[in-house]
Amino acid sequence: MTTYCLTVTCPSTRGIVAAIANYLADQGCNITDSSQFDDP
Repeated sequence: MTTYCLTVTCPSTRGIVAAIANYLADQGCNITDSSQFDDP
């Protein structure tokens, strides 16, 4: 199994994590770990 690490930098907006997770799921990917950090 191939493993990738995705890092995303963008303004904090409602729905960003859901949109990325849904896109990856639609592509047949499996998320094994997730972290979210906010820097005001």
